[in-house]
Amino acid sequence: MRTRSNTHTVCLALLATLVLGALLVSRAAADGNIDPARRYAWSTSTGWINFSPAHGGVAVYDDHLEGYVWSENVGWIRLGVHTGGGSHTYANTSNADYGVNVGVDGALSGYAWSTNAGWINFAPTHGGVRIDPASGSFSGYAWSENTGWIHFKSDTYNVALLLVTHTLTITTAGEGSGVVTPTVGTHAYVSGTLVILGATPHPGSSFAGWSGDVDCADGSVIMNANKICTAAFALYKLYLPLILR
Repeated sequence: MRTRSNTHTVCLALLATLVLGALLVSRAAADGNIDPARRYAWSTSTGWINFSPAHGGVAVYDDHLEGYVWSENVGWIRLGVHTGGGSHTYANTSNADYGVNVGVDGALSGYAWSTNAGWINFAPTHGGVRIDPASGSFSGYAWSENTGWIHFKSDTYNVALLLVTHTLTITTAGEGSGVVTPTVGTHAYVSGTLVILGATPHPGSSFAGWSGDVDCADGSVIMNANKICTAAFALYKLYLPLILR
């Protein structure tokens, strides 16, 4: 498996893992979690490869892939021997423990198997396949000794996860006023997105804090469910001194 020589920080790697994990829909391998509108890879030798076929399907989990893809020319391609989801890492030492693993940055490694095409390497020396943590889109090339390169993304086709979205509703409260970001209203975000909240009071007002769902209070929310955050603005009060005559 390839490693990144320019890893920035452990925190960024952990964030990428959290975001990618949040994108993965926990559904059975028989159903899969590939977007039906974005399900095809391409091989010059074998043609279209369908990652969401009618009688198969691919399930992408935090650390591995399961299920079957279909090619009209070579038939079924199995992405791993493990079934049942959960956490799993394929050893890829024999035909009893092969499969495709998912790394912390979305990089895939390991092998798939086709009776007609043989072993398919998802992290070859001059290629490699990656799932983008933000968009769920596959990109890059896998390699088969018997059929050559399999391309996962171009301008006209792509394999991608079926994304889960949640809504963030922003409201304001109090006698004061101000500008908030995101703006007042309801906004949709891909599950796992970190949203930074902003509030700037108008002249004569002060910002009194965020309320609503629990994680609104610190000014940032991770979109793992629908949430409501409220910015409170107060008016400055002017007290005149009492002058006795």
